[in-house]
Amino acid sequence: MTANDPIMKIRSSALTGFTEHCRRHLLNPIHLLAHENLSPAVLRSQELQIPYESFVNILNRAASEANYPLFGLTLSLRNGIEALGTLGLMASQSATLADGLAVVQKYLHYHVQGVSLKLTQDNNEARLIFDMQLSDNLDIRQLQELGMGRIISVLRALSPTDMKVISIHFKHLPLTSPEKYSDLLTQVPHFGAGENVICFPAHFLTLPPPPASERVRRYFESFLNRIGQNQSKPLKQQVVRLIHELIPTGEASAAAVARLLGMHTRSMQRQLSDIDTDFRTLLEEVRFKLACEALSNSETALTDLALQLGYSELSAFSRAFKRWTGRSPQQWQAQNASTLTPAPIPDED
Repeated sequence: MTANDPIMKIRSSALTGFTEHCRRHLLNPIHLLAHENLSPAVLRSQELQIPYESFVNILNRAASEANYPLFGLTLSLRNGIEALGTLGLMASQSATLADGLAVVQKYLHYHVQGVSLKLTQDNNEARLIFDMQLSDNLDIRQLQELGMGRIISVLRALSPTDMKVISIHFKHLPLTSPEKYSDLLTQVPHFGAGENVICFPAHFLTLPPPPASERVRRYFESFLNRIGQNQSKPLKQQVVRLIHELIPTGEASAAAVARLLGMHTRSMQRQLSDIDTDFRTLLEEVRFKLACEALSNSETALTDLALQLGYSELSAFSRAFKRWTGRSPQQWQAQNASTLTPAPIPDED
């Protein structure tokens, strides 16, 4: 699979902080998007899909026009765990650094395709290995540095404040003088390595994450407000919006939704029952809507769709879809669903 393959996409949340970063370098973010025929809407929503090739081209053009080779790296370091949205929120609530990294590892592929994160341990040293499976025809150095910067930011957010990274290794050669990297990373990385790796003391894996910084706390508060965490909106709408946000992380459970709403699971279920619904019904409605939207795109791989909707395997998704519609996903897709309307999702307002 290559970056030219239309299935290979990245969520628009990867552009978190992009507008402000462009302004620091006197760039017009709208013009940069226009070169790739992308709407400014991708800067306002975290849930849209951007072709990988377009995203790579945007980063490369921005770095070139700004005459600033470290554009991608500084963008990611300025906007770290927040750019992971719900995934970052779930990781920050973990009991230990190892648990938080496991959350990111497990669900990163829902957030961004073609990327993997592996944690290994050798005696007293832990290693985070970051890999990108993209076309060799693309210059992905900016993207690679953005990804590594994002992982470094996540590690900083989830690690005790006294933890120091042992070493940082990039597969590519430096984009500017190695000393300029040290201003951002507090050390000169190793370049031309066999893998993109961040090494740190293994004993920190068992320690709890520190309290979130004020900046991260403000972000997640606004994030929760945005998806319906306020009492002025009906509970059903809040639950549906949270299900939408949590499905890509694989954590769209009643317990996870109730926790984010600050409620006990039984209390949430009881209040939903009072309005003649339940969590399972709302989850299925959201899954059905998302499935229909995805199946309208003939390039959607059914196995990938099943995983994205939280099913353990394609057969489980196929059984659910047939229960909803009386047809298999393939039959529904072939007939373009011209007579079927997806289940409605309450508006945000």
